[in-house]
Amino acid sequence: MRSRVDVLGILIDKVNKREALEKIENFISSEGSKIVVTPNAEMIVRSQKDSRLKEIINSAQLVLPDGAGVVIASRLLNKSLEERVSGIDIVQELLNRGSKKGYSFYFLGGKPGVAQKAKEEALNRYPNLDINFHHGYLDRQLEKKVVEEIKVSKVDILLVGMGVPLQEKWLDKHLSFLGVPVGIGVGGSFDILSGEKRRAPQMVQKLNLEWLYRLAQEPSRAGRMVSLPKFIHQVLKQKINRIK
Repeated sequence: MRSRVDVLGILIDKVNKREALEKIENFISSEGSKIVVTPNAEMIVRSQKDSRLKEIINSAQLVLPDGAGVVIASRLLNKSLEERVSGIDIVQELLNRGSKKGYSFYFLGGKPGVAQKAKEEALNRYPNLDINFHHGYLDRQLEKKVVEEIKVSKVDILLVGMGVPLQEKWLDKHLSFLGVPVGIGVGGSFDILSGEKRRAPQMVQKLNLEWLYRLAQEPSRAGRMVSLPKFIHQVLKQKINRIK
């Protein structure tokens, strides 16, 4: 039985990192195509005005709490999620397991050169991996080419890093046709895998300040940070309404 927590109308699976990985591995060996989404506070706020994004998230086969704010919100609403399950952590562990179990991957997204560098860095750590790739700057003709390439490659896991909501909508549109068992929206994970950007140190992650570390690396994200107070305000409003 699937257990989920409602955070502002977004249904988050109550799973820890180990359980999430087990579910994804089960998806690989089962029939059909499964979408995995990793909403953080910013994505949840965006979904309030984007009904299609909200529908895709809530119909996905696995919805992970990628953000300390989502976990904290669940606790405020007295329906605690066990821990943050970040997209980049899931990707890195899937690469690790894939190198041992023979999973094949397709990296789609990022600026030209980033997905290729992400592949090279992944192979440096896990030499046995099978990875195809393409950047995320697709016009209609190039998209058609990439779709055919992915379909023919018959990969196990498709990682799409095009940013929210484009990556989720792309997966929703194409995944079933592609016949790929698992598609995951991974945001900026290719930037981290490639070394283009650095992950916050473990201590910063434990203090739930990874968002601040990212902001220091990318000041252009400042405008997007306005979603955080909106998220907190909406969560508190939901909590008050439940008390009444």
